[in-house]
Amino acid sequence: MPLSHFELAYLKNTIVAGLVVSMLSVNAQAAGQAPPQSVMALIESKSEQLATEALNNNKHWFTAYTNEAGKWQHEYAKNWCSGFIPGMFWYLNALSEDSQWQQHAKHWTEGVRSRAYATDNDTGFQIFNSFGLGYTIGEKPSDDYKQVLIDGASTLVKQRYNQDIGAFRSWRQGISNPTRLPFEVNIDQLMNMELVLWVGKHANKPEFTNMAISHADKTWEHGVRENGSTYHVVSYGLSGDVVKKRTHQGWKTESTWSRGQAWSVYAYAMYYRYTGLDRMLERSIKSYEYFIEATKQQTQDLVPYSDFDAPLDEDNSRDSSAAAIVASALIELYKITQQEKYLNDAQQMLASLSTPKYLAMDNNYQSILLKGSEKWGEPEVGTIFGDYFFIEALYRWQQWAPHKLPKHFGL
Repeated sequence: MPLSHFELAYLKNTIVAGLVVSMLSVNAQAAGQAPPQSVMALIESKSEQLATEALNNNKHWFTAYTNEAGKWQHEYAKNWCSGFIPGMFWYLNALSEDSQWQQHAKHWTEGVRSRAYATDNDTGFQIFNSFGLGYTIGEKPSDDYKQVLIDGASTLVKQRYNQDIGAFRSWRQGISNPTRLPFEVNIDQLMNMELVLWVGKHANKPEFTNMAISHADKTWEHGVRENGSTYHVVSYGLSGDVVKKRTHQGWKTESTWSRGQAWSVYAYAMYYRYTGLDRMLERSIKSYEYFIEATKQQTQDLVPYSDFDAPLDEDNSRDSSAAAIVASALIELYKITQQEKYLNDAQQMLASLSTPKYLAMDNNYQSILLKGSEKWGEPEVGTIFGDYFFIEALYRWQQWAPHKLPKHFGL
């Protein structure tokens, strides 16, 4: 049977990269593990496998997590992660000359169109990572895509923003009722604000920008401790007073869920990009300072466990997705500040994620990254968002770093 296009590409990249000694391979060898011959070839192979399986099962099939054996679990567009698959394909389209990635990106972007009109706290993840990337890094901007972005942000504002509280609701939302109690705001919600900020800036809706800024300020005031660590969930009364703080995905209320901390690092850097407000940059940096010090307390490879304060036992799994999110954020922090330390730390994280300890070399394990985590107390699995932010970090490195990625990556 002749080899497929992607099998040929994988072999080509493997042969070309086989004799290359890169900085990342040196780091990996120092850690006692040899990296794969071509990271991008593996990413393309895994991504095409994902697309093929999805198309064979359902026209618009999505996923969030693998099972423990590494098999993607089927989800529908309403899942909070549905925007990550088209987003991965948009990034691969930008990184590659292969037009098939654009075809996949368009197909799965269309599959989440309905999410622009649904009440969901993760509309930002669903719509900006699909239509937003299609509009901003696709071949040419589409008026249709822009309108979907406007509609999605408008839905999020209408359904989730409470002016008296000054924040967007995350959970327990009544349809068209942003005042039903409890009014819970999770740290993840910061990430969904990119949709609101983008529309505020590009569709002449300054009120949207102001709402998103208010949400960021409220989250920092009540959802972040003095040392820069984050709570997962804050509940408000309708007057804006804090009623309760808790965690849904961490160990305890007063412990810090590592992916929640990663969201804070990433989101406040993103806020600075849209607003230019110094306090947003300062918050991203402070969030990162906590993240890196807490990670180093647990491990030297810069890939944290699910919770920074929980015992390092079988309940506290590693979370490669948190490292991928922060690596991507650090490249943006480097772009903003030009401070090499952020690029160096990002490089070390990417080096760790590119070793067989975290990179799924076996095609039977379908995600790109191993050792992801849904939450504390759950087993290590593959995560679609971990794969997405890993690819995004590689794209950002290519766009913003002063030197090219090592040839080891096959770019």
